[in-house]
Amino acid sequence: MTRVEALGYLGLRVKSLEDWEVFATEILGMTASHQEIDGEAALVLRIDERAHRLTLRAGDDELDYVGWQVSGPDALDEVAAALDAAGVDYKDDARLADLRGVRRLLSCRDPAGYALEFHYGPSMLQEPFISPTGARFVTTTPDGADTGLGHVVVVSDNVEETIEFYRRVLGFKVSDHIIPVPGLLLTFLHTNARHHSLAVAPIHGDGPAGINHFMVEVDDLDVVGRALDKVQQRKIRQLATLGRHTNDKMLSFYVQSPSGFGVEYGTDGLLIDDKTWSVVTYDASAYWGHNFDPA
Repeated sequence: MTRVEALGYLGLRVKSLEDWEVFATEILGMTASHQEIDGEAALVLRIDERAHRLTLRAGDDELDYVGWQVSGPDALDEVAAALDAAGVDYKDDARLADLRGVRRLLSCRDPAGYALEFHYGPSMLQEPFISPTGARFVTTTPDGADTGLGHVVVVSDNVEETIEFYRRVLGFKVSDHIIPVPGLLLTFLHTNARHHSLAVAPIHGDGPAGINHFMVEVDDLDVVGRALDKVQQRKIRQLATLGRHTNDKMLSFYVQSPSGFGVEYGTDGLLIDDKTWSVVTYDASAYWGHNFDPA
C-alpha cells in the first residue's frame, strides 16, 4: 500500500530571496508573497489553489525539507505505525503543522539525512491562482486525482538504504531506472499516477550530496517555449537543452536556479497505471535533446 499520496511542498534555504522572486515569477510563472514564518522572512510561492508549494528562507542554497502529503488522518496514522515498526524516530509536531498550514504533521529524516514532513489537510485559498506568465501548472490528473507539486531529485551517499526506506516503510513504488553513463544508476519512484515524485541518485564524480533539481509541469508547450526564450534572452545558464525524456516522456528543459541547483520545466509527462506498469531500465535519459550543461 502506498501510504504517501503526493509531493505536497518543498522548503528551500536560499542566499537571495530577491533573485528567486524574479526567477520564480518571471521565468516559471509562479506567484510570490513575502511573509514572516517563525520569525524569519520567507518567500512563499504558489502554483495552484494551495496556500504554498515552495517556501524559501535565507540560508546556504540547500533543500530544507520535503513535505509528503497523505490523504487524511487514517493514512497519517499508518505512516506513524510504519515509522514505529521500522525504528525511525519522528516527532508529531503540532507547532510545525501550524506553521505549514496543515492539520497534523509528522517530521523525521530519511537515511540520506533529508528532513521529511508527512502531513494531511493542507490549506486551500479562496483567492484564485493567476500566473503572471499565463502558466497553468499540472498538479492533478485529467480526472482530478492528486499528482502533487511535481518531483524532486536528491543525491545520496547511501542510495540502497534510502530507496528501501521509501519502498518498504512508506510504500513508494519503483517506476524504472536509467543508466545515463556507465556506473551511474538513477532510480525513479512514484506515489500516484505521476511517473515519479522522487528520484534518488548516487554521488557521482565530484558532485555533492543534496538536491539535484525539482520539476514543475505546465499544460502547454508554448508556455515552456516562452520560458525558454526568457532564459536565453537573459543569459541564464541552461543545464540541459530542450528534449524529451525516455522514461516519463516529459518534454522539458533544465535551468540553473539562483541557488545553483536545477529546475526542470516541462509538459506532457507520463501518467502511470499500476495495473499494467512494469519496471524497466533505460540506457539513456532522453530520446532527443537534453544535452546537459550546454554552456
